[in-house]
Amino acid sequence: MSDTKEPKRTPPKLRESQKEQLLRYIVSTFPYSIWWKDRDCVYIGTNELNARGAGLSCPEDIIGLTDHDLPWTTEEAEHYIRVDKAVMASGEPLLNIEETQRQADGSQRYLLTCKVPLKDEDGEVFGILGAWTDITDRKLTELALARAKDEAERANRAKSDFLAAVSHELRTPLTLILSPLERLIEAQHGALPGVVREELKLIRRNTARLLNVVNDLLDFSKAEAARMEVDWEPVDVHQFTALLLNDIRPSAMARGRTLAITGDAPGVVLLDRYKYERILLNLLSNALKFSRAGGRIEVALRALDDASFELCVRDEGIGISGDDLGKLFSKFTQIDGSVKRRYEGTGLGLSLVKQFAELMRGSVSIESELGRGTAVRVRLPRSADRIAQRHAADAADAADAGDGDARRHAEPGPSSVRSTAQTRRWLSALPPAEASSDGSPLAPGAAAADAEPPSRSPPGPAGAEADRPLLLLVDDNPDMRQFMRVLLSPSYRLLEAADGLEAQRLIERSPPHVIVSDVMMPVMSGIELTAWLKAHPVLRHVPIILVTARADDEAVASGLDGGADEYLVKPFSPRELLARVRSMVRLYESYRRLGAEQAEIARHSGMAQVAMDILHSVGNTLNSAGISADLVQDRLARSRLPRLARAFSELLGGEPDPAGPDLVEPADPSRGESLRRYIELALVAVEQEQQETAADVARLREHLDIIRDAIRAQERYAYKNAYQTERLSLNEVVQESLRVHGSALVNARVAVRIDLRPVGDVVANRHDVLTILYNLLDNARAAVGEGGAREPWIAIETWQDGADVCCAVEDGGPGIPEGSRVQVFQYGFTTKEGASGIGLHFSANRMKNFGGSIRVEDGRERGARVVLAFPAAPEAAARTV
Repeated sequence: MSDTKEPKRTPPKLRESQKEQLLRYIVSTFPYSIWWKDRDCVYIGTNELNARGAGLSCPEDIIGLTDHDLPWTTEEAEHYIRVDKAVMASGEPLLNIEETQRQADGSQRYLLTCKVPLKDEDGEVFGILGAWTDITDRKLTELALARAKDEAERANRAKSDFLAAVSHELRTPLTLILSPLERLIEAQHGALPGVVREELKLIRRNTARLLNVVNDLLDFSKAEAARMEVDWEPVDVHQFTALLLNDIRPSAMARGRTLAITGDAPGVVLLDRYKYERILLNLLSNALKFSRAGGRIEVALRALDDASFELCVRDEGIGISGDDLGKLFSKFTQIDGSVKRRYEGTGLGLSLVKQFAELMRGSVSIESELGRGTAVRVRLPRSADRIAQRHAADAADAADAGDGDARRHAEPGPSSVRSTAQTRRWLSALPPAEASSDGSPLAPGAAAADAEPPSRSPPGPAGAEADRPLLLLVDDNPDMRQFMRVLLSPSYRLLEAADGLEAQRLIERSPPHVIVSDVMMPVMSGIELTAWLKAHPVLRHVPIILVTARADDEAVASGLDGGADEYLVKPFSPRELLARVRSMVRLYESYRRLGAEQAEIARHSGMAQVAMDILHSVGNTLNSAGISADLVQDRLARSRLPRLARAFSELLGGEPDPAGPDLVEPADPSRGESLRRYIELALVAVEQEQQETAADVARLREHLDIIRDAIRAQERYAYKNAYQTERLSLNEVVQESLRVHGSALVNARVAVRIDLRPVGDVVANRHDVLTILYNLLDNARAAVGEGGAREPWIAIETWQDGADVCCAVEDGGPGIPEGSRVQVFQYGFTTKEGASGIGLHFSANRMKNFGGSIRVEDGRERGARVVLAFPAAPEAAARTV
């Protein structure tokens, strides 16, 4: 068996000159700058790329130079030499050195350099080889990013400092508002009138809410700036949590929610009491906000192990989609940030929960399912560090003294005086119990612990009450509705709605004089309500005032562009609101008076239009009647009776009539036989002419009947009485129109092509459809006359197009320019000399009344094609227009 393996190839031996030539080629084509120096750091060679950067005309010019002889700065030259000597001294390569280098053109570049010592066969270093690549673009990008990061951090610190400063400045005046208010309400509760007491509670509730927001911002700014400390103290966490829930439970029950605590008792742990309370209150706030009336909120505590315990707050609310779970702990984030968002808030609650938990060496997780509820779990250590453990031991020793000492761990200590105050403030900031978050009724028998029903002004006399303007207040915030209700009820009748959709139903049932609406509301926003109102054919004149907290020009312009009549920015004064409402009431009255005047003007204008329609309809019909009369006159002029009389005279012996050969047969020997034949012919001619004349007279009578119907129809229309429509066969009406007006076409020698396909019935007024068809046929006849066609023609056809029944009249005339196809339906517009420009305008109006349409197209051969589209008739046989 032979060995098929190829023999190993021996590389060709190169001569020294070839080696040197190959090395030069590699160095010159290498994509990096390369140089080499001797042990004294004197250049002994380089490539073209490096020579060009050093401002040399060729690589050989660098031989014998040092870095001080090149355009580098002194600092750069000394740095290069120092590093080169260090590499040669160590005998080890130095890779990826970031250096700067000034180029010959004065620009500065950033280099990534590698330096390797050169050694002889004995391992002695005799020089150094270096290579560098230009990383200027990358370095500039990194520097720009670093500067941007520094600027962002500075801006963030400035923002945090600003929030902290503003929060500190706001807390003092808010405290000076809230404290006297609480003292006044508690001390003078029985002496205050009901309306005053409710307004004071409204002020206290919203001041407490504002103070909570300020505290959130202050805590957030401290946490962002890493300036928040943890005040560790021993706390019996189960007992402390139970005490907090006992304070909150009445308010939860008033809102139809059940509040329960479950789980085991982790015992005394080390906590920052203030931060733990904030965590619990924020989680309970979300649970109350997003749960449904009748739902259960469960607070569970359990020890996980010796090192940690878990607080879990679970609700049976609306839940959160999986896509949104990752966003929940982001600062200033609302899952629904649109103008239709359902729930208020700053978006800081869960972010603070996460920050406070992490400050106490803990973590937060969340589980949720849409429609089933949400559970937030906060895991916290049972001890913090060695110092904290010592505090815990002291607390455990103190706990052995009895329950009274144990309860001491549940009560606020000196370092957390704020904790109980913040619970009271949180409770006082809750909205009234009547404002269920989902609009559902409260639990049976539940009574609000912190709100009384608003008092109203006593109603005046029935007549005076009915004369007061009706206002609609639309706002999802019950406090804002209460404030405006107290302010406006003495002068106006009021309706109230919590969102735009509810307002829509109230507006349609009881149209108000003025609407005052918030912008950001659930279900339907104020912007959407305004758009709906201004598009309504009947209610668009009702003025609407939009109320919003956004005061920027873009928001104001957006509201006014959307159709709002006024834009009121919060906070506003009561005088401003009352003045705006009075102005809008006057505007409503002006609209109503103007509407009545316009209706009267429109009625008189309508009478003039009706008169023009009557004249046009009568003129069209009289034109056909005149044509029929001309035909009767022409037939009588061409009658055979005079010639027959002369023929009788000739037979009786008179002179022959040269104009009557058509009645005289060849000479007959018997004059009696000829007389009999003449009498027979005379009877046939008389009967034929009598029938034709009778037909012409019948057509004339039909035209006169149409005139009568037109006048009656237009009279009914003029006096606003509905005129009757009926179920019609369009094909039959087309045939009737051709019978009535066909004589004009025949007289003009116009061929009529008829294609009436099976179609459904339509609902319309017969006279109007006949008038429309006559207008189209008359226009088509005039058009083919202008075209000078040798064989003029008109085509009329019907067909079914889905739910539409269509009819088209087409002519072979010159057509209608595309730019005039919309104008031809305008009143008074015409392209025919001497025409009134009413026919197509009348036709378009009547087609609109029937729910149909009319349009002009190019003819399929040439000329114009006018298409009528009627809605197919429903099951009902007739309707009133």
